[in-house]
Amino acid sequence: MPVTIPVDLPDLIEEKAPSEMLGDAPPIFGRCPVCNKPLRPRCKMTGEPKCPPVGTGYESRAKCGGCGTILVYLGNGEWRPLEEGDLTDDDRFADRMGF
Repeated sequence: MPVTIPVDLPDLIEEKAPSEMLGDAPPIFGRCPVCNKPLRPRCKMTGEPKCPPVGTGYESRAKCGGCGTILVYLGNGEWRPLEEGDLTDDDRFADRMGF
């Protein structure tokens, strides 16, 4: 008789193919360039699924829920990791203050 060992497994989330995403399903937002996890960005104010605006500093960023990398949105579902040159004086001040 096989022995059953209780194991806590994560919930599986099945991804739908793009052709199956109809109706009120969110559009494809791209994948993390570091860990390849599908990204599902949300509006920072309302929480609704929405891509951030392009080229607006802090507002153009998101954090990957898989690897934790801070990403910059380039548009058309394309992202890249945040680089030192992307930081503004306000970003550096916020880092020093611990925000």
